[in-house]
Amino acid sequence: MPALATNPFAGRVTIVLAAAGYGKTRAVRAWLGDTAATWHSGADLAGEAATGDGDRVTVVDDLHLASAGALAAWLAPALKAGSRLILVTRSPVPGAVLRSFPDVAVEVGPARLALTPERTARLLRRRYGLADRDLAARVHRLTCGWPVLTHHLGAALAADPALADAGGPSEETLAVPGTPVAGYLAAEVLDVLPAAGRRLLADAALLGYICAELAAELGYPRPGQAVGELARVGLVTSPTPGHPWYRPVPMVAAVVGVGGRRPASRSARVLAVAADWHGRNNRPAEALRLRLAADDHAGCASIVAAYGTELLAGGAATEVVTAVRALPPRFRDHRIELLLAEGLEIIGDSAGAVAAYAVLAGDAERLPPAIAWRYGVAVYLWGDPRQALDILRRGALAREDTADEALLLAWTAAAHWLAGDTASCRDRAVRAHRAAAAARDDRALATAHVALALCANLDGDPVALRTHYARALDLAEAAGDVVQAIRIRANLAAGLEREARFPEALQMVRPAVALAERCGHASMLAMSLCNEAALLHRLGHLDDAVGRHRRSVELYQRIGSDKVAYPLNGLGDIHRQRGRHSEARAAYEEAVRAATRDGNRQSLVPGLAGLARVIDGDPAAAAEIAARALGVAVGPQRTAALLAAGWVALRSGDRCYVQRQSMAAADSARCHRDHTGLAEALELRAAASDPHEARQALAEALAIWRSGDAVLDAGRVSIALAALPGTRAEDRLAARLATTRLTAAGVMLPPPSPPVVGEPAAVRIRVLGGFTVLIDGEPVPASTWKSRKARDLLRILIARRGRPVPREELIELLWGEAAGDPGVGHRLAVALSTARGVLDPRRCAPSDHFIAAALANLRVSLDRLDIDVEAFLRDAADGLRLLADGAGDDAQIALAAADRRYTGDVYDDEPYDDWARPLREHARAVRLDVLRAMADLRRGRGELDEAVRYLRRILEVEPYDERAHRTLVGVLTDDGRHGEARRALARYAAAMREIGVATPVIQASPTSF
Repeated sequence: MPALATNPFAGRVTIVLAAAGYGKTRAVRAWLGDTAATWHSGADLAGEAATGDGDRVTVVDDLHLASAGALAAWLAPALKAGSRLILVTRSPVPGAVLRSFPDVAVEVGPARLALTPERTARLLRRRYGLADRDLAARVHRLTCGWPVLTHHLGAALAADPALADAGGPSEETLAVPGTPVAGYLAAEVLDVLPAAGRRLLADAALLGYICAELAAELGYPRPGQAVGELARVGLVTSPTPGHPWYRPVPMVAAVVGVGGRRPASRSARVLAVAADWHGRNNRPAEALRLRLAADDHAGCASIVAAYGTELLAGGAATEVVTAVRALPPRFRDHRIELLLAEGLEIIGDSAGAVAAYAVLAGDAERLPPAIAWRYGVAVYLWGDPRQALDILRRGALAREDTADEALLLAWTAAAHWLAGDTASCRDRAVRAHRAAAAARDDRALATAHVALALCANLDGDPVALRTHYARALDLAEAAGDVVQAIRIRANLAAGLEREARFPEALQMVRPAVALAERCGHASMLAMSLCNEAALLHRLGHLDDAVGRHRRSVELYQRIGSDKVAYPLNGLGDIHRQRGRHSEARAAYEEAVRAATRDGNRQSLVPGLAGLARVIDGDPAAAAEIAARALGVAVGPQRTAALLAAGWVALRSGDRCYVQRQSMAAADSARCHRDHTGLAEALELRAAASDPHEARQALAEALAIWRSGDAVLDAGRVSIALAALPGTRAEDRLAARLATTRLTAAGVMLPPPSPPVVGEPAAVRIRVLGGFTVLIDGEPVPASTWKSRKARDLLRILIARRGRPVPREELIELLWGEAAGDPGVGHRLAVALSTARGVLDPRRCAPSDHFIAAALANLRVSLDRLDIDVEAFLRDAADGLRLLADGAGDDAQIALAAADRRYTGDVYDDEPYDDWARPLREHARAVRLDVLRAMADLRRGRGELDEAVRYLRRILEVEPYDERAHRTLVGVLTDDGRHGEARRALARYAAAMREIGVATPVIQASPTSF
């Protein structure tokens, strides 16, 4: 097989191999650019003579159409002539031909030709007007980036918007005979495959995958070569290079499955052989799936009976439930019915699971532990710990030395934890651990350690909590207990969240979400999604957090669980942060109702605390609800209740009470190693303290939030710090960056301080694009100036950026030839008085508050005026400095703010004043620096559309900017937009010719393949 290389064109011979429609010829032409090349067709190879001069490139397109004899006769002189050869083909080059090459050939295959997910999204948006990124991701999954299939699906979706509205295209809908995809694949791909290749592809489509070992089991000769050839042309793909398992491209599998004509006996044999092979290789879940597909009831029953518990713990609950439901009654015994009930609970059919357990339990007062703990867990996960306890107590305990007894005790401890009964939780957890150790069962021991961790949570012992959870996770994963591993990871993430270790917590919970998705456990998925949402909230991804919370709500509602209170509280927190108090109140009230129904204090206290904080206009009601939260809170939940009571009291101005509550909340948070609660307690303390103490408390809270990458929480504190007297420049910069972040996230900003009676008005001056003065937000009418000279005086002083301007120079600039008149000094004094009157119409400030006057000069006080060009230059300087320091995210915020501020050139309404030119040209130059920096940032992050937009804006401002021209050509080429790249190159060349500069040759790099 030809070698693979980083640069596919480094050697003498390059083979471009892929099935039809992968864009092989187009890719070669794009790479060659203006390089001279001789092109041949494989169909006409016998009649053409080989040419070459040692430097020339020779391309043979459609090499698969050439006969072996014609190819061999043509190749010998071509290789002797010394040309670099590029052979483009739909099928592998025969081995005899490969052996004739003097050097190792380099092969470029489908992986280098396929569209990336990003390019798929861009193609669908530009060509077919489909901007939905989720839809683009689904198209890429169905096509694996196969260009022609992507075009076919794009055209189908554009022609029938109902397909997209229904959540995306269905393989079966798009693959039926007569559709463009089916027709293309049949004519151009499937019909030209060798018979053995078509049969192997059909088997892979039936099974969903193929590998060399399984192909050998199915009787294929040279199975490794057979599977490898399907992969080399792009009909099957592997998850990673070198992975032994291959899956057909989904659209190919759909076309083969829908339009195939396979004897039923062949399909049955393939399924049976594959099931036997998986069974021998200890893959019971896959064996069960294949037995079910073959309607082999006896085989299904045998697998469920032997491996049912292992399959449920390992995430194959859906397969077990489907298989058992398909079994005739004669194959379903008591053991299989118990597995069905457990599987129903796992996949989220809680009502069905509880009904099945009720039938198994009957009216017996005492239940076998195996039924009792499973029945109790189904009710526990449904959300009613009291009913779960009633069932768990029916479990018959004997010597407490079996796995089922240990599991019964451990889940009883968990139900007591949910109800807030610390003593009972600890008693059952200790007994569960003792029983699991006696039984020597890893699964039971993992569950017991979870119960001990829950006790540690109530006791405020974070070290013990982490120790027990870590041990539980090791045991659960060793035992293959996927369901328990999900639960442990979600709980560990909650602990890390309290310690403000948000990125670590997210890394911990995301595998839990993936595992829950894979095994279809609705309750565990709802829980882990809720935990993931809480972490995304802390990390500033509010829209993503809302999406996860809403999905969690839907899952809990679907299974009828009152644990829906958890995500409802999460939604309430986000709505409150965004200032949507009505929506927050509705979410909290619904959460409180659900938590009250099932006696769940773990969600009741946060619901009450949040509700107290969003009740507006009724302080007594808010205080009553906060007091109720304090009354039921135990363990770490007290922190949230104390904080709610403090924030409610702050509205009534009782600062002493607020201070006491903040200190109590801080003590509670420290006791439970709750860094998140401690930071919130410090913010509450700052709100009720003098500036010095507030600064100290806020600085400590800011350090906690920053250590956990909680950007929005840190931003809120940064804004509060900047509002204190004596703020440093770096604090003001942090507050500006935070304001941008919070605004972008839709977070409500702290209200501005109301104007103080007796203080001067807020003055904003706009000079970018034109000159305007605004007093308390209202533009100053032209009639207010009375004198054009007063207006020009202020304009000149602003253009000098706060530097003193000699009176003689001002007189010269304002009165020109009349500067020597005796009364001109008086005129300057009048203009100065008029300007001061415009800026301070209420005459609240000292006369030199905005414009300072010395005997020899005048200057404007920049720190007392909001001047847009100064804000632009400040943001630009901050952004460029942050970029140089490697703080790309902050740099982008500051640079984007600077870009938004630049609404036109300085004094663009009067562009001919020479005294304005230095500031105007400086601001223009800085603007170009900002645009260049933004283009570089976006290009570095792969956001090529945005990079192109900024580069084109540079060229609008400065059409002779050589660096921008070169970068634009390179970005367009890297993005595969070769037509645009050529036009950009032509504009570059034309611009350089105008100023007498030669244009260097620019070509696409080999990696643009």
